[in-house]
Amino acid sequence: MKRGICMRIGVPKEMANSESRVGMTHKEVEELTKAGHEVYVCSGAGENSGVTDEMYKVAGAHILYEVKEVYEKSDFIVKVKPPTSVELGYLKTGQIIFCYVLPEKNEELTRILLKKRIAAIGYEMVTDKQGSKPLKIPMSEIAGKMAVFNGLKFLQTIHGGKGIMLGALPGLLPSEVVILGAGSAAYGAADIALGIGCNVTILNRSIDRLRNLKNRLKQKAVYLNLSNENICQALIKADLLINTIDQMGDKSRHIVTAQMIKKMKKGSIIIDIACDENGAIETSKLTSHTQPTYTIDGVIHCVIPNLPGIVPQTATFALTEATRSYIMEIANQGFKKAIFNNISLRKGLCTYDGHLMHKKAAENFQIPYSPFEKAF
Repeated sequence: MKRGICMRIGVPKEMANSESRVGMTHKEVEELTKAGHEVYVCSGAGENSGVTDEMYKVAGAHILYEVKEVYEKSDFIVKVKPPTSVELGYLKTGQIIFCYVLPEKNEELTRILLKKRIAAIGYEMVTDKQGSKPLKIPMSEIAGKMAVFNGLKFLQTIHGGKGIMLGALPGLLPSEVVILGAGSAAYGAADIALGIGCNVTILNRSIDRLRNLKNRLKQKAVYLNLSNENICQALIKADLLINTIDQMGDKSRHIVTAQMIKKMKKGSIIIDIACDENGAIETSKLTSHTQPTYTIDGVIHCVIPNLPGIVPQTATFALTEATRSYIMEIANQGFKKAIFNNISLRKGLCTYDGHLMHKKAAENFQIPYSPFEKAF
């Protein structure tokens, strides 16, 4: 059924390293075009997710052949990763963008969004009535699971590891996996690690969150308070350390210091899902799927910011199942009405009309913070 509002919505091909997900599938496109909206999709955007240009065409999309064209023709951009430096140049004044924004990690991005008066809604900030983040959860769980798979790979000698197999075999002690955090990524990691027979130790500041995770896992693990003493004891025995705690750009304190890492076993692995450079893990610096690891003091580090990006046929559909209703609300109601009517979307606002509505980004980059009431 066609509606009064007609919005031009763009789906660019992701430009980030080894990123194969796409912001919308043919399912979302069909719903939008049936509602009277115009949808522009960059050719090849959905190919790795199993969605062909032809499928988008059948759903009613216009296929364009340059990412820049998609930005030029669209009022509302739906994508996965934050815009790259190139894409920031394509953004038009007053455009709406819906994706993982992460402004607290990128000053250039934040300042350009403000300068161009972009209405940016971050998937990672959308919060439901229960306080959970429905657009962050599916990717976090996938990242947690992928972290264990990567750990298993990098522990192999051909990848520089010490040559052990994660899990347990009769007559041998199980391998040791340590997880920092107790959210969705920690759940995904613990679920796989416990399932293959590892000894798993989970550390978090909130005992309530540890208790909730324990109830959800229903498998035997060790749950500890995130104290320096507990961290040090856990790291000494760890074959694989997985960090899921994002300090959102705060580099003033570290959960795992460089000195602690020196005491870890040589050939052990750190997978930092949070990808917060010099954050929770002092020695963390970004890597990529093409250059995934580096070694410090004999410990292999992997800090890939888009672990779900290489399993797009799983990750894209998990993501779009979660984002679809929000996309439809913005398109059908218009941006302002959707923001006023849906408090979950409102909580996802990072920038609007030159106002910075993300407290941590404001703090990190010394930019004035604007509450919702001031911005609108």
